Amino acid sequence: MENFLFDSHAHYDDDRFIEEFEGGTDGALMKAYAEGVHAIINVGANIKSSENSVALSEKYDFVWATVGIHPSDAQRISDFAAAMQRIEELASATRVVAIGEIGLDYHYDDVDREVQAKFFEAQLELAEKLSLPVVIHTRDAMGDTLEIISRHPNVRGVMHSFSGSAEVATQLTKKGWYISFSGPVTYKNAAKVKEAAAVVPEDKILIETDCPYLPPVPHRGELNYSGYMKHTAEAVADIREVALDEIARITWENACRLFEIGI
Repeated sequence: MENFLFDSHAHYDDDRFIEEFEGGTDGALMKAYAEGVHAIINVGANIKSSENSVALSEKYDFVWATVGIHPSDAQRISDFAAAMQRIEELASATRVVAIGEIGLDYHYDDVDREVQAKFFEAQLELAEKLSLPVVIHTRDAMGDTLEIISRHPNVRGVMHSFSGSAEVATQLTKKGWYISFSGPVTYKNAAKVKEAAAVVPEDKILIETDCPYLPPVPHRGELNYSGYMKHTAEAVADIREVALDEIARITWENACRLFEIGI
């Protein structure tokens, strides 16, 4: 396992891999594996992508799936009950390891906060019912996110692509939450993210790509894939003043623990 990396959040069901990556999705995944990324969590964001995520996990023995409805996708769903029923059905698949990504996103003007909160709460309840961790997306909505998860004290998981403060990171990890860092931790203007990466306890830190989004330096502007995660790992290692091998080891072990994967 030495030097192998665990990408704890990716979206290989995204059409951009088919359209823009040599070899498409298969090419991207096999190239990432050759680059030393030997475990990937493919994350669902709506019904279709959750179905595709499950399919990818059944095709590749180094890919696992999550299923869930992203807050922005929640606003486009007309039948709440049917959507939740389908997510619960998909969650029974053998290689599904979490509910996600779920949460709140207030970044755009057309946000329906009530609908987002309804889906968020329901999926937290589903995670508790199924004894699964959650993968949380929060964007410009940290206060409400913290309030909602506080109402579900038995649910734990990861705050993915963390952009909050060191203080919030500390608060969350004390309650058992994991914190995951992606490409922005390599950006020069990401002081707050770097401060958070420095204080997260060793047993609660993860790394990810969120690919095809958020490519790290020196690949900004490119289509991101898991092979670029080594730059994120190197940045986190530098921030924490440890060796890259150590970051690879602890983030691998942490991801395996959170998602209950025996590899």
